[in-house]
Amino acid sequence: MILGLALPTFADVLPAEKPLDWLLGRCTEYKLNALEATLPLDGKEDPGEIGRRAHDSGIKWIGYWNADLVSPVGGADSLRDRAHQAFDVAVLGGVKTVVLFGAGGRHNRFTREPPLETQLREMCEYLPPVVDAAAERSVQLALLPHLDYRAREIVQVFEKVAHPTLKLAFDTANAFPVCEEPVDAAKVLLPHTVAVAFKDVQIFPYRSNKVTIWGAQLGEGSVDFEAIFPLLNEMLPDPDETTVCIKLRLPPSSCDHEAWLQQSLAYVRSHPALAGKLK
Repeated sequence: MILGLALPTFADVLPAEKPLDWLLGRCTEYKLNALEATLPLDGKEDPGEIGRRAHDSGIKWIGYWNADLVSPVGGADSLRDRAHQAFDVAVLGGVKTVVLFGAGGRHNRFTREPPLETQLREMCEYLPPVVDAAAERSVQLALLPHLDYRAREIVQVFEKVAHPTLKLAFDTANAFPVCEEPVDAAKVLLPHTVAVAFKDVQIFPYRSNKVTIWGAQLGEGSVDFEAIFPLLNEMLPDPDETTVCIKLRLPPSSCDHEAWLQQSLAYVRSHPALAGKLK
């Protein structure tokens, strides 16, 4: 497994100028061989330049791209055009895998317009042209349950689209907001997964209408990594080439990004279930 860094770890302290370049510096500093980060679609950074630096540093760049996959503004044509533009940028940066996720704030399993069944059906209709756009450029897509749908719901879409270019991504903490156990989600998603994010959160239940979820250092929260780590080698289709990126979410007002990253990396690198598996 290729150990790396995910952009959200430093999202609230990224420099305004050349954030991707800065993140590559963090990867080099911490001896990490992958970076999971947004594609520079705003034109503020040169994807070719970032791609060359990543390649020269031995860092695999995994891109992020999100879109409304249920009711895209402008319909299918607009979504397809956006996909072509995004994946052109991916090619310029040498990005071979893009993690794709939907507009969870607008559509998720708890919203009722349209109903869940319709949302999943619409995703199956809108995704194929997006997948085709990626396939034309030899870019692999990894569809991520992004605090919007449960694992089996995303797998339902994945199986319906049934295209070799479309795979899945797994974030270890994304199951909680959709009332799902991460270990159960892992067992469903991992057989189709090409990109993993290690994230932990601490859940503080108080009342049925007042539950707080704060980010936590890996191994100190509510995610059962003792059960999930062994599943990676057992269930991933290609564990040697799968990226596993640290994705930390610090609580508000916390500024301990470096300390959290150092301690989380120490936890992952020293865990017996991952011994000899990380590169």
